[in-house]
Amino acid sequence: MNFIEPGNRLCEAAPADGLAARRFENVLLERRGPVLEVTLNRPEAMNALYSAVHFELHEIWDAFERDPGLWVAIVTGAGERAFCSGNDLKVTAKGGDLTMPPTGFAGLCERFDRTKPVIAAVNGIAMGGGLEIVLACDLAVAEDQARFALPEVRVGLYAAAGGVQRLTRQIGRKAAMELILTGRHFDTAEAVELGIVNARADTGGALAAARDLADRLLQNSPSAIRASKEALNKLEELESLQAALAANGRIFGRLMRTRDFREGVAAFAEKRQPEWSGS
Repeated sequence: MNFIEPGNRLCEAAPADGLAARRFENVLLERRGPVLEVTLNRPEAMNALYSAVHFELHEIWDAFERDPGLWVAIVTGAGERAFCSGNDLKVTAKGGDLTMPPTGFAGLCERFDRTKPVIAAVNGIAMGGGLEIVLACDLAVAEDQARFALPEVRVGLYAAAGGVQRLTRQIGRKAAMELILTGRHFDTAEAVELGIVNARADTGGALAAARDLADRLLQNSPSAIRASKEALNKLEELESLQAALAANGRIFGRLMRTRDFREGVAAFAEKRQPEWSGS
């Protein structure tokens, strides 16, 4: 059964202290015992991210890994429409800062040394970078109305925050190739079937389902979980995921110099169909 049934609550909301007491412009934090809840807080922009948000999240994930009292994290989106709609193309179209922290999109997608599990609670649209966050998380639950896609090719881009590499590894080359090259949208049922999402949740229930899943993790040894994560990190290292992502700088840099790139982001910002030139 894919639906996660409510279980016994092992962690209740705790007084804000340490990291959870910090204030960030675009991210909300709540600590529930050993669980840190991270909420992308740009609902007016469908929780799309831009440079400043990536750096905030980089700082948050750094602090999460350092805090011995935090064992699990949950990441979700504010509002009812979106988990994360990806890169804020309106900022990109205006020539906004494209700087990324060394840990990549959302401070997570190129963080290869994590030893604590992160759960995605997908409460709506997870497109582009939003899906790449889901793929970078260790576990994921999604509400029935959630929608997923890597639509970058439709705006002259490609899923350069690990989407191409992780989707292929997680669901297989042919299935991934179709989603990557068409930019097709798919629903939660298909995401569960493909193995992108562990379980579905009723509308409005993603966070509760993620909390229940976190509680199940908390029943186990945090030291053993960290060791398991370290072993998985070594497997990814041996399979050269980090090297594959490192090649993105050269490939994406070349793409950004094309007319199609400029046309794609301009058409998105102007809400019109792009006119591709292939150059």
